[in-house]
Amino acid sequence: MKKISIFLILLILAITGWGLFAFNHFKIEEVFHGKKYFREAPPFKLTDHNGKSVNLNDYRGKLVLLSWGFTKCPDICPLTLSTLRKVMNNLGDQGKEIQVLFITVDPERDIPEKLKSYVPYFHKDFIGLTGSREEIDKVVKDYGAFYFIHSDAYGRSEHDTWESYQLTHTTNISLIDRKGRMVLYYPYNMWDVDGISEDIRSLLNQG
Repeated sequence: MKKISIFLILLILAITGWGLFAFNHFKIEEVFHGKKYFREAPPFKLTDHNGKSVNLNDYRGKLVLLSWGFTKCPDICPLTLSTLRKVMNNLGDQGKEIQVLFITVDPERDIPEKLKSYVPYFHKDFIGLTGSREEIDKVVKDYGAFYFIHSDAYGRSEHDTWESYQLTHTTNISLIDRKGRMVLYYPYNMWDVDGISEDIRSLLNQG
C-alpha cells in the first residue's frame, strides 16, 4: 500500500513537471482577435495637435492604438475614430492605460490646429499627429503603411483645386504594447469592438 502511495506521488510530480516544461518550452499561445505581428515599433518624432514635439517613447508604459487618415476624409477616417471611441468606452477605467494616435497622411492641410478641431471631437484623449511631408513619409514607410493622392493617380481636370483632392490610405489599426513592440494589427474587416477590447484586456492583464 505504501509503495502504491509513493508511486502515485511520483507520478503526480512527473505529470506536473512535464506540464510546466511544456508550458515554458512549447509556449502555449493565447488566442487573439487581431492578427499577430511581433516586431519593435519603429521610433518616430512628430508634432501633436497642440503643436508639441512628441515621439513614440513618450507613450511608453501604455498600450498604443495607431491609426492613419486625414481630416477631409469623407468616410473611413470618421469610422476609424468612432470605432476606437467605442473601444475606449467599452474598456471603462482601463481606457486610461490606452493611447490612441491618429497620424495624418495629409500634412499639407492637416496642420496642428486642424487636427485639434477634429481628432479630440471623437474622444478627448485621442491625439492627432502631423509633421513635414518628409517626416510623414518616413513613418509611413517604417510602418509598412501606404497612401496616394488621387490627383497623382488619376490626373487633375481644369476644374480641380488644391482643396478638392482626396487620398486613399492604410486602414489598418496597429496595437503597440507597453514595451514599444507591435504585437497585433486590425485590417478593416476585423474592426470588431468587442474583439479589440478583449485583446487589450488580455495584454493589460499580462502586466
